[in-house]
Amino acid sequence: MIIKLKKRTIEILKLLKKKRSNVIATKVAEEMGIDYIVLMSAVNDFIEHNLGGFKEEDIYQISLNDEGRAYLKNELPERKLINIMIKDEIKEITLDDLLKRSNLDRNIFYVGISNLKKNRWISQSKASGENKIFIVAEEFPPTELEKVLKKFEENLAIDFSKFSKDDQKLIDVLNKRKLIEKNRKTQRILYLTEKGKKISISEINELTQVSKITSEMLSSGTWKNFDLKPFDVSKPGPLLKAGKIHPLINLINEIREIFLSMGFTEIRGPIIESAFYNFDALFQPQDHPAREMQDTFYLNNPKTAKLPEKERVLAVKEIHENGGDSGSSGWRYAWDINTAKKTVLRTHTTATTMRRLAQFYRNNEKVPVKVFCVDRVFRNEKVDKSHLAEFTQIEGIVIDDNVTLCDLIGLLSEFYRKMGFKKIITRPGFFPYTEPSMEVSVYYDKLDEWLEMGGSGIFRPEVTYPWGIKEPTRVLAWGQGLERIAMLYYGRKDIRDFYINPINWLRQQSYLK
Repeated sequence: MIIKLKKRTIEILKLLKKKRSNVIATKVAEEMGIDYIVLMSAVNDFIEHNLGGFKEEDIYQISLNDEGRAYLKNELPERKLINIMIKDEIKEITLDDLLKRSNLDRNIFYVGISNLKKNRWISQSKASGENKIFIVAEEFPPTELEKVLKKFEENLAIDFSKFSKDDQKLIDVLNKRKLIEKNRKTQRILYLTEKGKKISISEINELTQVSKITSEMLSSGTWKNFDLKPFDVSKPGPLLKAGKIHPLINLINEIREIFLSMGFTEIRGPIIESAFYNFDALFQPQDHPAREMQDTFYLNNPKTAKLPEKERVLAVKEIHENGGDSGSSGWRYAWDINTAKKTVLRTHTTATTMRRLAQFYRNNEKVPVKVFCVDRVFRNEKVDKSHLAEFTQIEGIVIDDNVTLCDLIGLLSEFYRKMGFKKIITRPGFFPYTEPSMEVSVYYDKLDEWLEMGGSGIFRPEVTYPWGIKEPTRVLAWGQGLERIAMLYYGRKDIRDFYINPINWLRQQSYLK
């Protein structure tokens, strides 16, 4: 019977016939520069024609761990210590002095001292009242342990059975010193049968491979003379480079869907804002450092903004000067309306929230009111991997009667649960316009740690009273930066990546969220 084999299979057969002994499958694949799966496919052809096969055997591979590799590169601690004494021509020295000279960890140092004694290179004595060591040997040749360690320079992993009995004992010493790793591995050995050894290559016909069978092959029956080339369906297809939604927009849309599913309504506000809504309405004094040019972008055109109705402006003025009817004593200074009229690039979306409180007052709305905002804010900050001068803030508020921190914790827990964070904790905090205030942290599984996400609390009476929101009606509020969540979601370490748009990373992102 004529034997037909693929060209690659014939080449493998030729190699095995030259070897004249059983060989390791991985070494054959490496020598021929072929994939291991291709090699084993050829061996299956050998088995089919009784030309050869393979057998499996378990081997134990020994390799150095990180500490072992460090010693291979920089010497064992005992060798380092004796070299220090030889170099500095030291015959005797206290343990404390040698420890300082060596810069070794204390535990590693004493391991080295112990092995110096075992090598009979030093002795130790306290006869003088000090704990000293003395060199007692004249030569310090490489130890058997160092020779075994050197064997790993050429081979990162060595079959345990390849070591001599004496070397195996030294491997046990390395194991006790926790310098090695042991791995069990199944190894395949290729062999030829008597038929495979005796058959001549000229007796084998090459089986031509084709990628498809034509109708002519089927009708003539010649398809039997060809080998159909297999298709690897596990291989990735061509990389598409079509347009897609930016990851940050995907995240914003997801956050919007979460808020909407919780019964919130989205609000938007102007980017160019008055200092009144941005600072004064939040009970921030007009001499507060955050209002300075180094923190805030002030505008020259337009230089001033229109304020709300006079009655509300006076209410805010009274809150600042004497606390108004909020029960507070205020800041006790002369409030300046011209300062409040200055225009700024808003520093937080809470300015938009204050506009919503003003609308609530004007329209004499009924509670509850639940709104959120995802929008751009600006701060005069130096740009680095964790700060931007222009970024996105997420904010939500609830206006309702008799709401408490318990309600706020429930809302936040539900929001972050929907974001994919299963654990949330809160702790007391301080924020200028909420009292009580609390900080929110979530547990991030990928980093195995708790991460602070933002601030929250109940708006102070000084913030809500000028807009007619008084007990028992309260305002729950919370906010955070969008980019902080995005860095966790997408595993980015530099916040600027979302705006400089690294192409390679963007191409890896999915088309659908």
